[in-house]
Amino acid sequence: MNCKTPRLPACPNCCTYPRNRPTRVRRSGFFRRAASQKPIQRFFCFDCGRGFSDATFTFEYRQRRRELNKPIFMALASNVSMRRAATIVVTNRKTVDRRLIYFDRVARDYHDKLLAGLEPQKNIQFDDMETSEHTKLKPLAIPLVVTHPNRIIISYDVAEMPAKGHLAALSVKKYGRRQDLRAAAWANVLSRAATVTTPTVIISSDSHKRYPEMIRKHLPDAEHVQVNSRRACVAGQGELKKGGFDPIFSINHTAAMLRANINRLIRKTWCTTKRKDRLLCHISLYVLWHNETILAKLENRKRAFPFP
Repeated sequence: MNCKTPRLPACPNCCTYPRNRPTRVRRSGFFRRAASQKPIQRFFCFDCGRGFSDATFTFEYRQRRRELNKPIFMALASNVSMRRAATIVVTNRKTVDRRLIYFDRVARDYHDKLLAGLEPQKNIQFDDMETSEHTKLKPLAIPLVVTHPNRIIISYDVAEMPAKGHLAALSVKKYGRRQDLRAAAWANVLSRAATVTTPTVIISSDSHKRYPEMIRKHLPDAEHVQVNSRRACVAGQGELKKGGFDPIFSINHTAAMLRANINRLIRKTWCTTKRKDRLLCHISLYVLWHNETILAKLENRKRAFPFP
């Protein structure tokens, strides 16, 4: 019987050697993590004389209090602000901020794997949400693409946009002219959606006049269905529509869920976004929770999050 020797990992410290060249590595004992007492394998590299371990290759590398990951994650995905999350789990606000960046990395990795294993979708819905960066004079757009009818979020982004209506002149006077980067964000979410949809996918949206051209560019064979906008109801943070059947209910309901579960997206709140990159991190965190919850229901299993 032939038994293959397990392949040892390449040393991450040997920057002077080509990455495709195997480094000379041996096992060098193990250590136990203080919180869980789990044994972690150590390695030693003969080429550079430095050590590393199995933990070096994980997103949690150098995290001291891993037991905080899940409670912080659940708080931030459940309409709790970052400051209040720090109070609830008894830690520093800076720890919550660092965990938010960590959750973004984990969520993006999970999202890539989810899309890679997702069957080609035949029906999707596309629309924008609007929020602000510190003040209503600095608005932001959040384009979303979700599957119909399952409401799995397959692509999202955050983009700067100029103020509209009676706030436009005041915004220019106080902060200068803002760039309109929505087209680039639309292109990003639609091009990613194209990788997980059939060529003749049906894509529904509201009656925005710039959507048809953008959709024809990135989904040329898709059937685009536009729906006239209707008056919003109070429930659902103004995202759900009053009375009758809503043809784009999946995207409107998903947008309402984002506003209900991300504190900084609530329409009337003291909690505002100070940095749009942190808003994108927070949305990534929620998308992980949202998609995993839906998939768990569809597959009749418990939720499983990809972090300790």
